[in-house]
Amino acid sequence: MKKISTFLLSVLVLFGIVTNDMSFINAMNIEKVTLTSEKEELETGEKTNLNVRADLPETAEVIDYKWTSDNEEIAIVSGEMNSAVVEAKAAGKAKITVTVNYRNKVSAEENINSSTAEIEINVVERKTQDIVTAKEESDAEASENNLDPVTAEYIKNNLDTAYTSLNMMRLDQVLVVKNTLVEAEGIAENETIDSFFLREDTGDLFITTIPSTVALYNLDINSNYYVGLGNTMLNDSTAEVKDQIFAINNNNAEVVNDRCHYDAETGLVYISKDLFGNTAGNVQVQFLQAVSQSTAKLSSEVNYTTTDSRTVKEGSRNVDSFDFETNVKTEKDLDKTELTVSVNGLPTSNYSYDSESGVITIPQSSTAVQSVNVDVDKKSPIAKLADKFLNITNVEAFSMGEMGCAGTVDVPDGVGTGWSGQISLYKAYASDWKNATLPVYGLTTGERDLMNTIYYGGQLDYNKLYYQNTAMYLGIWIQGGVDTVTGISHNSFWNWTAENVTGATQLDAWLRLQCTHLSNPDTGKGGEWKDELINVRVLDKTGDEIVVGFLTKRVNSQSGAGIAKFKIKPKKGDLNITKVNGNPELTAGNDCYSLAGAEYQLRDGSGNTVATLITDVNGNASVSGINAGNYTLVETKASPGFELNPEHTSVTINAGQTTALNGIGCLVEQPANDPASIEIKKADMDSGESNPQGNASLEGAEFTVKYYNALYGKVSDLPEKATRTWVLKTKAISNGIVTKYIATLRNEYKVSGDDFYYTENNPNPTLPIGTMTIQETKAPDGYLLDGAILSDNNGNTENIDNGVYLTQIKQDGSGGVAKVVAGNFPVVKDEVKKHHIEIEKVALDQEGNTTPLNDAEFTIKLKNDVTENGWDSAETYDVVTTANIDGKDGQAVTKDLPFGTYIARETVTPAGYVQADDFEFTIDKDVSETAKVQHFTVTDVETHIRFYKYDIETKAPLRNAEYLIFNETTNQEVGRYKTNDEGIIDLYKLAGGNSYYAQEVTAPNGYEINDTKFYFDIDSNGFVKISDKNSDENKSVFTINDKGDMTISLSNKLKWFKLNVVKKNDADKLLAGAEFTLYKNADCTDEVTKGITDDNGNLLFNKVEVGTYFLKETKAPAGYRKLTDPIKVEFKCIDGVHTFLVNDKVISDSEGDYSMTVENGWYVGNMTVVNMRGSKLPATGSKGTVILTGAGICLCLAGLMYKRKKKTDE
Repeated sequence: MKKISTFLLSVLVLFGIVTNDMSFINAMNIEKVTLTSEKEELETGEKTNLNVRADLPETAEVIDYKWTSDNEEIAIVSGEMNSAVVEAKAAGKAKITVTVNYRNKVSAEENINSSTAEIEINVVERKTQDIVTAKEESDAEASENNLDPVTAEYIKNNLDTAYTSLNMMRLDQVLVVKNTLVEAEGIAENETIDSFFLREDTGDLFITTIPSTVALYNLDINSNYYVGLGNTMLNDSTAEVKDQIFAINNNNAEVVNDRCHYDAETGLVYISKDLFGNTAGNVQVQFLQAVSQSTAKLSSEVNYTTTDSRTVKEGSRNVDSFDFETNVKTEKDLDKTELTVSVNGLPTSNYSYDSESGVITIPQSSTAVQSVNVDVDKKSPIAKLADKFLNITNVEAFSMGEMGCAGTVDVPDGVGTGWSGQISLYKAYASDWKNATLPVYGLTTGERDLMNTIYYGGQLDYNKLYYQNTAMYLGIWIQGGVDTVTGISHNSFWNWTAENVTGATQLDAWLRLQCTHLSNPDTGKGGEWKDELINVRVLDKTGDEIVVGFLTKRVNSQSGAGIAKFKIKPKKGDLNITKVNGNPELTAGNDCYSLAGAEYQLRDGSGNTVATLITDVNGNASVSGINAGNYTLVETKASPGFELNPEHTSVTINAGQTTALNGIGCLVEQPANDPASIEIKKADMDSGESNPQGNASLEGAEFTVKYYNALYGKVSDLPEKATRTWVLKTKAISNGIVTKYIATLRNEYKVSGDDFYYTENNPNPTLPIGTMTIQETKAPDGYLLDGAILSDNNGNTENIDNGVYLTQIKQDGSGGVAKVVAGNFPVVKDEVKKHHIEIEKVALDQEGNTTPLNDAEFTIKLKNDVTENGWDSAETYDVVTTANIDGKDGQAVTKDLPFGTYIARETVTPAGYVQADDFEFTIDKDVSETAKVQHFTVTDVETHIRFYKYDIETKAPLRNAEYLIFNETTNQEVGRYKTNDEGIIDLYKLAGGNSYYAQEVTAPNGYEINDTKFYFDIDSNGFVKISDKNSDENKSVFTINDKGDMTISLSNKLKWFKLNVVKKNDADKLLAGAEFTLYKNADCTDEVTKGITDDNGNLLFNKVEVGTYFLKETKAPAGYRKLTDPIKVEFKCIDGVHTFLVNDKVISDSEGDYSMTVENGWYVGNMTVVNMRGSKLPATGSKGTVILTGAGICLCLAGLMYKRKKKTDE
């Protein structure tokens, strides 16, 4: 038997049922056992799968399956139970046979029955092809046959392997899904489908039933179940599945819950494969979806993906359920032939694609759509569909968005989206099921209608599927009348008419329903009928259309549901409007305003204009014959002087009534005015900006503003008296960055005058249409009133007449706002007061003489700017340098400086001078007001550095200390200078801008030299500074007085003295040759130096360090004895006085043989040492010396007395 797919076979069976021609079934020799192959022709080395289906009696029990090949050289077969694999060996043909052995379980006999099926395999030589590529293509075709990669992945990740394992992912079947939407608040927690349809309030809680289809996947060839994502509302948090029923998709709807399973957590369904037989879509499931959203806002979550050769893009969005379209955004600028679109894993060609935006629109309700996939590929969708569905390529889909209207109804007032009610009459005739006179949902293309689309999901051409006994018809008395069978009179359904409907010839019309209670049987055949209530719910309503859902709880025990769209029959009414002035006080006596000529449009819900109304002088207008309904009134043209009202006012036209609107919404017109009013900007004439010069201020200027309630072109045309007059004063306004000086129509700026004009709900004044003049009547501080310049926004001055600025407040076109013509922001420029000063520069020397001094630079800055921001940041107003002017040196003249108080600072000081102090001056008069010029004399003094040299111990000044002055900046010696008798060196006119140091090069006699470098700086202004090069200790020697003079106080320590010894005898004879030695110690062992008296008896120890010594005569002159004891000699500072001590006695001035003198700066200790002739002298100061001295005195006295006596005798 030739291989045929289950899917295609089901289509052929359905076609036979529809056409009442089943002859082709016999022609195909269909038996109880059916054998199918994935491929009829194999290449050598290729394998294919075989499957057997045994349609045996329910009492049959399969014993085994036997697989054979009649030519194993061509093909061999290996099988297990109902599946097998054929492998092609060589070119040729082989017949594969399967025998199913079974027995009857309820029969007492043990007879074994057999049923056989066979298929012929044709093997050809393998074509030259890459084996790896072929295998990859084969595996991909067999295992990944799906159009929804995201849902497929979801199934893989959430699969319950108790039902099937995961070996492949192939699209094999279709499941019909019916989502019955009910209101969650009204049902029980354990509500079932059966209990729901038995409730008395079913019609109140029922929203609608929306069918769809989802893909079923074969995940394992040996599994008993298909798998699919059955709950198309799984992602909706507002929906909850309360119950579900699985049933065969026929008129009896046999329940098969025991062979189907629903996983509430994952939304997956597991459907027994054997339920489908040879029929596609042979199983349906009904979900009772409890929805917590209102009907008006009902929406559902839709997953979507787009795929191309590189990537899969995922997303989700909420879609309104009764918009009946789902949008997916993919790539732009594609051709529709490059796209394959699938819904719930099944392909559809019923979509639109906008290449500019990349948006694909699928016309289906979101409650029927769980996922949408868009596959972007250059392969044509027809070829893809052929791959997926074995050449069944006639793909169709419809939605509510494609509904034609089923006539026109006169909808009662108050009926809108979500409304529910009942129709009291209907009739259902099984015999009339194919004789509907009302176009089913407006589609007139035969059996390819919206009911098929809704019922089967619209994925295939379901003319080929089995549907005949799954629908019922509901006869509605659309126009009312008397039933010809019963004679009962019936009311009409909202006054239906056949408008826009073709072929509606009877007073009653048929509306097709779908079965919506799967566990109840259908009506069967016959002419039975019943009168019962039909529940009606409005699912959607626009301005001119209404979508209605119908539900009958029982028609011969079956419940039916359907949806239809109707045009809404318009009702007529009239409209009167009255426009009013929103601010009559503002327009009183002003002919620039009128209520006549305003135009209004009445627009419907789509924005279309249904009427235009034009007001008369009193603001009235009217129109009649308007369809009843809701409209919007919009002003499209305002009357003269009034602003266009942008408000859209809702208007309800009631049938047979006149609606009157008076002064509400857009019928309140505001007179045009300039709420920005005016803002007079005060500016400086020189800069043109709101930046006052110097200390002058733009604040405090006064302006007189006059308003006239008519339009005038010239000042000369103005009436003598203005309508209103105000005097305004400028104030400073700052945002922290920019400051401007303005005067405007506000009470805080008003000095005097009339009340301002105001509009409602605006505290700020305004100006009506008319004429305005502005004139400055008082200049601000520091500015001149004469010569002020007024200009408009654009800088024009042509509207100025003798200092009076004139402008108009005019409306900006019809309905526009009023504006001051080029004058909301007039600028008034004043000239600031200015004058100059003269500066004379002189130099003062140390003798007090002055001379003119050129090249001194002075910088001028505002005092308050310097105070607030510092000198460096303050603005410079002028810089002048003294020079010879008119034959006189040391002169400078500034430019004219604006009003203010200034500081003049000498910023460049001539070399050798100290910068003079700053001085202040004030400019408060203009050149035009006074010719007197302020004159300032500035004196510079010479730079002065003083060095003071003193003894560190006595503090006495030291003379003749010599210092080197060196300029480090120029690397040059300045000079060498010695201290005077006061220990002072005075240096004048050292050049500024240099660094110096002073270093002692010669110390005073006897003093230790201090060669430390003492650093100091003189800046460019002549100011002396202590250099940081000095150590902290050395910095202490510097002082700077208030005049800026620096004194460097430097000290020296006395290091040496001279010891002068005079040797003589008792006869005052100076003795030469006496040797004296200085020792450090009393034992006279530590020798310091020695010397011998000269012919004059003198011995000078020239340079002896300050300290204590012992002088010993180590050799006496010839004929004399040496002094036996050493003489203690000391030189030290006592109480700040350098002191000479002999044998611990302080020698003051000259005491006998000892004295201290200062000779040429040296301290000298003088000693006279006497030797007695021929005698050995005891040690000086010893007792022997005293005795000998006394004896000597006595002898001298005796000799003297003898001499006197001898003279007397003579």
